[in-house]
Amino acid sequence: MTESAHRSEIERALRFIAANLERPITVADVARAARLSEFHFHRVFHAAVGEPIGRFITRRRLEQSALRLAYEPDRSIMDVALSSGYSSASNFSKAFAAHFGCSPSQVRSPERGLPVAIGKLTSLYGKDFRPEDLYTLPPERGVDERRREAAAWSARVRFETTSGLDFACLASPGGYDVSALERVWSDLIAAARQLGICEDAVDAWGVPHDSPQITAPELCRYHACVPCPEAVPLPPPLFRGRMSEGRYAVFRYAGEVSGIPEAYRSIYSCWFRESSLAPDDFTSHERYVTDEPKDGRVDLELWFKVRPRR
Repeated sequence: MTESAHRSEIERALRFIAANLERPITVADVARAARLSEFHFHRVFHAAVGEPIGRFITRRRLEQSALRLAYEPDRSIMDVALSSGYSSASNFSKAFAAHFGCSPSQVRSPERGLPVAIGKLTSLYGKDFRPEDLYTLPPERGVDERRREAAAWSARVRFETTSGLDFACLASPGGYDVSALERVWSDLIAAARQLGICEDAVDAWGVPHDSPQITAPELCRYHACVPCPEAVPLPPPLFRGRMSEGRYAVFRYAGEVSGIPEAYRSIYSCWFRESSLAPDDFTSHERYVTDEPKDGRVDLELWFKVRPRR
C-alpha cells in the first residue's frame, strides 16, 4: 500500500501523540493507536512524516515546551518540564539544551544575549534557534508597547464555544510554502465537490501544526480542511480530522501570507500575556473568511482554544 493509503492511520498516531505528550509514550502505544503492527508502523511513519517516531516525539515535546516557556511566563520551568513528559527539571534542561542549543531560562530572558551553542535543530535540520524570535517586541520597547498591542487585539477579539467540528482534510505536500498551500487547497476543493461535501460556497479551514520559529520548514505540517459529516467515507489521500470542543478566542487577519507568523507571535506574546487566559494547546485553526490563499494573500480568522491561566 502507498504512503497516502496509510494517511488515516498516521493521523490517528499524530493525534494520539499530541494528546499524550505529558506522559511516557512507547512506540507500541502509538502503533496500537494507529491500528498498525509495530514493525509496519515504523516504516510507514518515517515515510509519511520524514523522521523516526522516537525523534518526532522528542522534538514535539521540546517544541511545545519552548512555546510554553515563552508564552506562559507564570509557569515554572519544573511545571513546563512535567507537562512535557520529563520527570525532572534537570533532565528536561539537558534535553532542551541538546536540541535547541540554549537553556530553558534563556528562552525567558533572550535579551541577555548569551551565546547559543549548536543543538540538534541546527545540526540535523540546518535551522538556527533564536529565542528572541518568539517575541514580537524587542526588549527596549518594553511593557507599555506590549500592552498597546494587546489592547489592539482585545478590540478585535470575539469568543466562540463549539461542540466540535468534523473535517475532511488533505495534507500540504510542502508545509507552509505558499505554492504548496495553493495546490493543496485546489486539490481539496475539487475532491470535496466531487464527493458532494461542498458546493460552490466553501467553508475552508486550515490547521497549522507547527511554529516556523522553532520547527524546520521541511517538518512543518499543514492540513487544508472542509466540514464533513462523520458518515461520509473519504478516499485516500483525504483523511478525517476534528476540531475539538471548547472555548476559542477568534481574531481576524487580512494580508500577506508571510505576515501570519507575526500575527501569531503578537497574539501569543502580547494578548495572551495581558489576558486572564492561556492557550489550551498550540495547534490553532484558521478559518478563511473569503477564500483559500491566492496570490500570496489571505483573509482569515485565527481560532485559539483557551483556558483560564494557571
